[in-house]
Amino acid sequence: VSIARCDNYELEKVSAAVKRCLSLIGNLETIVRPGMKVLLKLNLLSASLGPERAVNTHPAVIRVLVGIFQNDYGCKVYIGDSCGSLRTGSTDKAFRVTQIDKIAEETGAVIVNFDKDEALDITNENAVILKDFKIAKTVKSVDVVVNVPKLKTHGLTRYTGAIKNMFGSIPANGKKNVHLLAPKNRSMAQALVDVFEMVQPQITVMDAVIGMEGNGPNAGDPRKVGLIIAGYDGVALDAVASTIIGFDPMKVPIIKYAHERGLGTADMNEISVSGEEISKVAVADFKKPSSSAQDFASN
Repeated sequence: VSIARCDNYELEKVSAAVKRCLSLIGNLETIVRPGMKVLLKLNLLSASLGPERAVNTHPAVIRVLVGIFQNDYGCKVYIGDSCGSLRTGSTDKAFRVTQIDKIAEETGAVIVNFDKDEALDITNENAVILKDFKIAKTVKSVDVVVNVPKLKTHGLTRYTGAIKNMFGSIPANGKKNVHLLAPKNRSMAQALVDVFEMVQPQITVMDAVIGMEGNGPNAGDPRKVGLIIAGYDGVALDAVASTIIGFDPMKVPIIKYAHERGLGTADMNEISVSGEEISKVAVADFKKPSSSAQDFASN
């Protein structure tokens, strides 16, 4: 897992930080080759809150990644997600609110609204909670999935990052059905890991420039963390990111279960961290969610 400082969302700074992170994890050319289809799976939780509210992946990070995979690697880039809001048309609106539509127009990247994408039936024989579910077909039809989560707290799962972000692979009301099936912290964490096991991304690049503290994932407060974090192992990345904001990763159920199920490592003694040292970038007073915080689907 690599960590690079990034003070704000100026494109030059974001570009330098993302490229440093990708360089530090190394060997990207063994995964990404010219002509490949690359999906940037961002976090589009809100269709109403703009980039300054730190709810959704910031457009500057997406713009930089589009440029890297188009120009440096010669790939066809897709940008996709399904919004957390259950209202009809919310995902299209979220692409506009976050200015992703402009990025697509200017770069030629293709926006994929997972709610309108063909749905693929998935069966996870190892599932604890969610054996059968649907995902957007594009998640499986591209060559490489780049997970681009936002660093945030979460009222139900305590923390949200790489593992939780892949939950957005499930289109539209499918996400609400999972919440109804698994309404409690631990059952929801297992359900999220059930999904992650079947849609593991090849690369994760986390937007931790401005994170969200308090009652995330959408009602908390923006908090400067000043980092880009990247890695191939999403579980390890979540372990590092959660440690930076003061969690013990093994006490965050979603990370603990993914580790126990062999989907990556959350043992900080086994994770090689390059770039910045965790102790020098940690945010000691990052506010945790209150016990009364609500998850978006139950609001």
